Amino acid sequence: MSDALTGNVLPPDWPEALRTLAQPHRLQAGQALFVRGESPKRVFWIERGEVRLQRASHEGRMIVLQRVRRGFLAEASLQASRYHCDAWVAQEGLAWGFARAPLLAALTESNALALWWASRLAQQLRDARLRCERLSLHTARERVLHALETEGRDGVLVLPPRRKDWADELGLTPEALYRTLATLQREGVVTLEGNVLRRA
Repeated sequence: MSDALTGNVLPPDWPEALRTLAQPHRLQAGQALFVRGESPKRVFWIERGEVRLQRASHEGRMIVLQRVRRGFLAEASLQASRYHCDAWVAQEGLAWGFARAPLLAALTESNALALWWASRLAQQLRDARLRCERLSLHTARERVLHALETEGRDGVLVLPPRRKDWADELGLTPEALYRTLATLQREGVVTLEGNVLRRA
């Protein structure tokens, strides 16, 4: 399925049974896709932009549980009775929504679709584990090189348009990221052209 207004289409390798259920949703900064306690109505695929899953602590401080820039959102609520956190749009973009009841029915009726679904969620779990592993590293240098190694292709990693977003993802201040990138370039470890980071 395509979004006629933007020309965006779902990835071509997606099963047709899933593509037919997809409905485009424009993401507007500050918008809530859903709030904690609501009965789940949809699962989302974030095509671009950023959506944050967050929850208020007992002290009222907002805790960001997950940032999604490209991937499934609310998949854990597919068989839950309530959303367990809020989904807040941090950056405008595009999402695809899949109504809960038809999606559950499609997964029940097709073993092939269910296996595909399981494989995609497994990949997201592997990605989440890599992010946790990266955040456990002590230095900015280690985190930058870990991201290049695990998320890049053939030694090339395309960075988010804003350095601050990548700094947040790495658990660094923008200043620490800038200093680290400058040092790695000076040492000849990496090159940076625009938003493309390469192993030298």
